[in-house]
Amino acid sequence: MDVLPSVQLRFGLAQDSAIRVAFSRGIARPNFSDLPPTFGVDTSNQKTSIGNPDLKPTHANNYDILFEQYLKPLGVIQGGFFYKQISDPIYSVDSIVASGPYSGFTQTQTCEAYQQHLTFLPGLLSGTGIAANYSYTNSKVDSVPLRTDSPPLQRQAPNSWNISPTYDRGRLLARLGISHNDANIFQYNYFNLNPDGSPAAVALGIKGPRGDVYLYAHTQVDAQCSFRVYHGLQFIVASLNLTNEVFGFYQGSPRFPIQREYYKPSYEFGLRYTHTNEK
Repeated sequence: MDVLPSVQLRFGLAQDSAIRVAFSRGIARPNFSDLPPTFGVDTSNQKTSIGNPDLKPTHANNYDILFEQYLKPLGVIQGGFFYKQISDPIYSVDSIVASGPYSGFTQTQTCEAYQQHLTFLPGLLSGTGIAANYSYTNSKVDSVPLRTDSPPLQRQAPNSWNISPTYDRGRLLARLGISHNDANIFQYNYFNLNPDGSPAAVALGIKGPRGDVYLYAHTQVDAQCSFRVYHGLQFIVASLNLTNEVFGFYQGSPRFPIQREYYKPSYEFGLRYTHTNEK
């Protein structure tokens, strides 16, 4: 049986500001497909795969603290910090056959957020607004098989941010979204030890073609606009990936690409009707 408590406290400070402190415990169970004691062989690629019925659930103790400052007439500035203590993480390494859960890792993050509706501006500019946030994350994983370093957590970008200029006045509502994630490890692939524990020669080291598999850094621009035609009827225009941002993977360093994909922008036009009692 797993006990998953959650506690949150709010401390009021000066007018329109507060600090929130929270603790929670979470669980992530293994994928069902990873648990059966199966064994597979891919002779064409000289790879094997094996199930692991001994996998344990991953548990996490989460500690959070957040400062909030509300702005007048509308808006908020937030800054926070969290610490995660994770035990029995589950991950795969292509270079070896995993035989059980591995040692735990710790993760820290600081983040800031800002949101403001600029109603104090004159005339038509009073409909302008902006929302933005930034996060920095530092993490490490201990005791990854056949390597002596402590790599970052998989799929955890060191820097990520979002900026969203807005316009909301009368019948018109518009949003522009710009989001960014740094390159981050998709899958562990690097090792510098042989199965017997002796040092392994790796060409060009961790940044070479036998390094970890990374997702490319990604900066995407999206937009959406709606215009209320009559009562609950709205005309909507939306677009995704206006800058045709790349998606793909590289190994060790961007000079060793594995896959690069471009999807071009996509556009949507439509009508939305919401039943309301609006006069």
